[in-house]
Amino acid sequence: MSQVPLTQDRRQLTYAGAVVAIEAAVVKSRELGAPECIAVVDAGGNLLAYARVEGAAVLALKPSIAKAQTSAALGAPSGGIPFEFGINLTTASDGGITNLGGGLPIIVDGQVLGAIGVGSGTTEQDIAVATAGQAAILAALRSA
Repeated sequence: MSQVPLTQDRRQLTYAGAVVAIEAAVVKSRELGAPECIAVVDAGGNLLAYARVEGAAVLALKPSIAKAQTSAALGAPSGGIPFEFGINLTTASDGGITNLGGGLPIIVDGQVLGAIGVGSGTTEQDIAVATAGQAAILAALRSA
């Protein structure tokens, strides 16, 4: 009988890492004058940190989290699912997967550590704010 490992070692984003991403995203949100809801999740899609910049749409809470969860699950930016599959996946996942742009994975050495999701602005603003958060945590991880 072959030995099958019962555990695996895996790096995962922490709250401290999530805060680095949130803080950079908030700065970018304010620079753009686009108040945003910003969510950071770990690799399993569990919410680590959330911020709502003053003036952001209250109803953007759930989409920002769904964008982060989608990116963590797929290991890719949200919004890239072919349209004909996007609605079915959203329905099947009870809203956990979304085809809206603004979610970016946080990947190091080919491993998804977590993701950031941003909502309330235009898709371009959401992506710009998410990119700022993603870049900040990746820079912090490289210098650690």
